[in-house]
Formats: sequence, C-alpha cells, structure tokens
Amino acid sequence: MVDGRNPHDAKWEEQRKTVEEHEWQRKMRQVPVPVHDQTVRMYLRRWKEPVTLFGEEEMERRDRLRRCIAQRERDGNDLPNEWMEPHVAYERDEDETMDVDRADPPEIFYTVGCDDLERTRRKWAVESLRRAKQRIECETDERHRTNKRSARALFEQNARRLVLEHSQAAHRRPVVGCSLSNGGDTVATCIWDGTCRLWDGNDLRGKTTFAAHEERCTDVRIHPSYRAGVDGPCAATGSSDGTAKRWDNRGGNLATYKGHADRVARIAFHPYGDHLATTSFDRTRRLWDVETAAELLLQEGHSRAVYALAFQCDVSWSVSGRLDAVGWVWDLRTGRHIHTLTGHIKPILAVDVAEDGYTVATAGEDHTCRLWDLRQRRCIYTLPAHSSLISAACFETKQGGTLLTASYDGTVRLWSTTTYACLNTLKAHEGKVAAVAVAAEAALVFSAGFDKSLKRWCVDREGERPNASWTKRFVMPRACVGCTNRE
Repeated sequence: MVDGRNPHDAKWEEQRKTVEEHEWQRKMRQVPVPVHDQTVRMYLRRWKEPVTLFGEEEMERRDRLRRCIAQRERDGNDLPNEWMEPHVAYERDEDETMDVDRADPPEIFYTVGCDDLERTRRKWAVESLRRAKQRIECETDERHRTNKRSARALFEQNARRLVLEHSQAAHRRPVVGCSLSNGGDTVATCIWDGTCRLWDGNDLRGKTTFAAHEERCTDVRIHPSYRAGVDGPCAATGSSDGTAKRWDNRGGNLATYKGHADRVARIAFHPYGDHLATTSFDRTRRLWDVETAAELLLQEGHSRAVYALAFQCDVSWSVSGRLDAVGWVWDLRTGRHIHTLTGHIKPILAVDVAEDGYTVATAGEDHTCRLWDLRQRRCIYTLPAHSSLISAACFETKQGGTLLTASYDGTVRLWSTTTYACLNTLKAHEGKVAAVAVAAEAALVFSAGFDKSLKRWCVDREGERPNASWTKRFVMPRACVGCTNRE
C-alpha cells in the first residue's frame, strides 16, 4: 500500500484509461465528414474554428473537422441541427447536386482463376471439414477440456520461468526475421544484407549461411515438414527486390517466385506445406505452388499495402493485416472476404491465429495487441502491450493459451489469453526487437533484433537465474557452410 492506495488498482486504472483513449480514437476515425473541401471549410467557419492552417492539405483539414466533431460528442455537446442534414443549405446556395455522404453499396466482383486453384480449393474444402470436425469433437469432450486447462496452467508456468540461456552475435546488420522448425531443432534468421542463416536450436551454433537475395531480406519461414539432418526443402525467404525464394538445408535455391511489383512484406507457408503465400507493398497478396512456382492466386483491390498474413489451423480461412489499420479474413475455399477487423488506429504489422481455430491476434504501430473471437465477430480484449510499435505477435503452437509480442521498445512479453495478464517480460536486447518465435508449451523462445543478435530463452528448471555478466555474454559464430561475408 502506498499513501493508502493499492498499486495494483492504480495499474489497472492506468490500463483502463489507455484502453478508453484507444477506443475514443477508434470512434473518431469512424465519424462521417464531408468529402468536399468547401463544405469542410463551411462547417469549420460556422463552428468558429480556423478555416485553414499553415501548410494544411485537404485531407488534414477533414481530419481536423473529424476531431472537432468527436471532441464535441465526447464533451457531451450536441451537434448543431444542420449537421443532422449535412450540406443541404450549402448545396442549395451553390446550386450543386452532389451527394456528399451517399456511397454506392459495395460491389462483389470475381476474377477468373486457373484450374489448379479450383482443384486446390476443393481439396481444402474437404480437408477443412474433416479437421474442423476433429477439433470440435475434442473441444466438446470433457476429458479433453480438463486436460486443456491443466496444459494451459503448465504453459503459463513455463512462460513465467523463461530466462536467457544463449545470446548469439548473429551478424553485422540487423536481424529482421526469425522462424523455428516444428521440432524446435532448427532456427532460421534473415538479415538486412540479404543473407539467411540456419542455426542449431539447442546451442545456437551456425549450420549454414547463404546469400539469399541481392537486396534486403524481409522475412523467413521454415517449411512445416522440415526436420534437422534430413536433406530437402528447408525454408523460404522474402525480399525487398519483390521476389520470394525457396531453399534447401544446404543453401541451394529450389525455386523463385516472381510477380510482385514492389517489395515483399511477409511470407507464410500453408499448413500442408504445398503452397506459399506472400504479401507486398504493391497492395496484393499472392498464393504460389511451392513445387512449380506457379502463381495460383492474385488478390487485388486493397487500398493500402498488405503487410501481415497467417493461416488458420483447419486450413479453411486466413487473415491479412494492412497498413490502413484494417485486417481482412478470407475464406480459402471460396476466395471470399468474410469479415473485417477494424479497431486499430495505425498500421497492422503482425497477425496470428491460435490453435483453437477462432482466436486471432493483431498488433501494430498503435502499441496495442487486439484479440478477436471470430465466433462472435468482435474484439474481445485490447492489450496496451508496449510503449512502442509491436513488430511481431504469435501464439504458442500447442494450445494457443500464451501469446508473445515483440516490440521496438526492446522487450518481448508473454500474455495469458484467458486472464490477459502479462506473464513475463524478456529484457536482454539492446535495441529494437524485430522478430520472435516460440515452440510448443511456451518452454522455448527465440528473439532477434536490431542489436544484431539472436537470443534463446528457456525455462529455468533449477530456479537459478544467470547473473548479469553471463546474460550479456555473446557466443561468436563459427565458420558456416557456404558463408559469404557481405557488407
């Protein structure tokens, strides 16, 4: 108790105010305002606001009017009567016939797809029903639910006991991508100089290094079926040169996926591993056949760059995050857009889908992470997670009861998806954290960032935390197969 106040109450009050502020900003963005500049000026003048500010453009003037309207409503002031019938008097004076706030209903349009896409969607439709049936049968089984609650409690306990075990000086440039194999035995990282590296997941010793792209790498993903020690397809990388490439475990290029007109933002393997999805700053997302490198799907129509992407475990739908702060849910079996995730006030940079098949996490530049329940089609909680933008968000891969967020504030945080409490804060990076990967049971976490390091966090089994000098020790990389040093 401090000054007769409970510090936990003060913390929750601060969190409540932060959430209310974000909700108000979200509502402000939804306030309808005129689209014509002369009408905007008229209302600003009528409400005794400056008609224009120095250097102010038309869009900035509309935003200022929107803030003015939202603030009036927030303060409890009624809007003038003429606002209820907007622009009528003005349009009569100007003898104009434009409909300012009337918009045409959205039009559904179709694009012709190839035969391979049709066969793929039919396959996904059959398989998604089978998987969904199995998942629902497990969810309705009382024994399974009891085991699930016990497992979640164990995973949260693991998350609370994570400590830094290894810290590896990964390269001379920032590490911007990190991916973990399903077995947890291999970690892949990509670097700004176009290099990709494979590491041993147990001790962070370098396995293979290869020059993946001539320009910056933007993302890396390990193939779902890859196992350490087995030759074959290993990982895929995306680059600012507008291409994605697939590699084997020795650094050999197996395929190149060309088609984007701008840099690739993120990539993701379909859970089966037969297809690769890419998002790009050319405002499209694309689906590729992994083996033939053929483009099966080109999804256009986005108003801003498409950045983040994730698949659902039943392979029935996927979710994408855009730089206009909107997330879109897509039915993979029909290609239709089925739901829109609105609430963020700044670009969405990370999305993920939990193993329960209906919980979605979105995070971005507004420092928050939102959890969505697609059964209810709404946001169920907003985490004021960090003090800077959130660069990555992912669920642990077995139960989805633990959520990880990485941020430019230099920390990685683990959250409970049932109580929404922060379970642990991992602090060791000396700069921005750009990527994070987590193994099943939340017992193993890897993080990478702008301090050019890759860190391995594991459960402290003995309860002895390493001292400060040990946590700052870096293991210098050994010579790697096919290593190419490039500035």
